[in-house]
Amino acid sequence: MHNVPETTVPTSLSNPFFVCFSKDKILFPQWFRKRKNTFLNRFSSWFAIFINWTTNQISMAIVSRISVGATKIFFGSRFWLARQTRRFKFFNRLVTRIMFDGDDMIVVPKDNVVTRTINTEIKIDEPSDTTVLPSDVVKNIISRADDIFIMNFCLCRKSNKCEDYPVDHGCVFLGKGVHKIPSDYGHFATAEEAKAYIDECSEKGLVHIIGRNKLDSIWLNTGDKKDLMTICNCCPCCCLWNMTRNISDEIGSVFKRMDGVNVTLDSDKCIKCGSCSEICFTKAVKAVDGRFEIDQNLCRGCGRCAEECPSEAIRITYDEGAIDGIVDRIGTLVRLNENDPVAETE
Repeated sequence: MHNVPETTVPTSLSNPFFVCFSKDKILFPQWFRKRKNTFLNRFSSWFAIFINWTTNQISMAIVSRISVGATKIFFGSRFWLARQTRRFKFFNRLVTRIMFDGDDMIVVPKDNVVTRTINTEIKIDEPSDTTVLPSDVVKNIISRADDIFIMNFCLCRKSNKCEDYPVDHGCVFLGKGVHKIPSDYGHFATAEEAKAYIDECSEKGLVHIIGRNKLDSIWLNTGDKKDLMTICNCCPCCCLWNMTRNISDEIGSVFKRMDGVNVTLDSDKCIKCGSCSEICFTKAVKAVDGRFEIDQNLCRGCGRCAEECPSEAIRITYDEGAIDGIVDRIGTLVRLNENDPVAETE
């Protein structure tokens, strides 16, 4: 029996609902291909209506707890699911529309790494009180918020059963959406308490990622995505954004390196130990022809590689002057207080 080429697979001749899964794509029936954009828009709208209806039928706490349980089940499949967004364009558009639409997340490099680089360049032993550090982006945003909630667990580390980093140190959420988070998930905090918590997370080796993440407003069931800002405190082993190495470029682009941050590798200093490649959560550091190189498209500038490098071959630099612009941009993503002029049109 001869193999039928993929291009000749009938998709609508005998059965208008025929769907064929090939090696690298899904062949939908002809009627669907002509209307897939309309279907995608309607499905997204129906999904939103379903979520709103579900919210009205059962308590917010129950929806959130169901989401936590589902996350634990599917967390181990996150890399496989991420790869499907590269294989199937329709699946990619669907996931983007439902889970990542309008997202904007930036990775904040570790203070201790960039401080060392700055110190070397300006020849001082310690940063002065006027030195602007990357974490000041996070702290300045916290200062703008009227409502602050500190989680008492990290969903990613809890789902991954992490043993290397503290599970009881979770995200910080800002905005009026925090009032819908179940009370046993954490506690409300003052700005000063939240800033001290950020420093504590840094000391435990966690990296901050800040911005608007629609996925958080879904699993926490907090409503409008403009009512919740996320400050993740991430470890290299469990962070959901480890999917960046597998996920589509469209989704991966919402997860950015902080403006003004540069990462360089000095090949002459590199001793080829591979510690940078092992710690990189996006797998941006790779061995090429016996030498390690940094893929700048994958690198998010967290600074873990520079922290691990025993020969200080990797340098993290950043433009202090860019901090205010970053704070202003991130600050407009979510309504942080009653007088916040967040854009109403997007």
